[in-house]
Amino acid sequence: MANWEGINEFVAVVETQSFTAAAERLSTSVANISRRVTALEDKLAVKLFVRTTRKVSVTEVGATYYQHCKPLVEGSC
Repeated sequence: MANWEGINEFVAVVETQSFTAAAERLSTSVANISRRVTALEDKLAVKLFVRTTRKVSVTEVGATYYQHCKPLVEGSC
């Protein structure tokens, strides 16, 4: 996994609060978003989201990680 892999997807899910909306924003599939976020969680050895069948919520660790990732994503555009 490249260092940046999954970060754009993670930021999109946080901002949209939805894997589906994040997939639409990034013009990719929900499965791809899910795979990338799960791989990022595995790499970091933390849960970034609490997932239920109805919604996704960012964890406290995820919120902190988002604050670090957002400026990086904005700077990469």
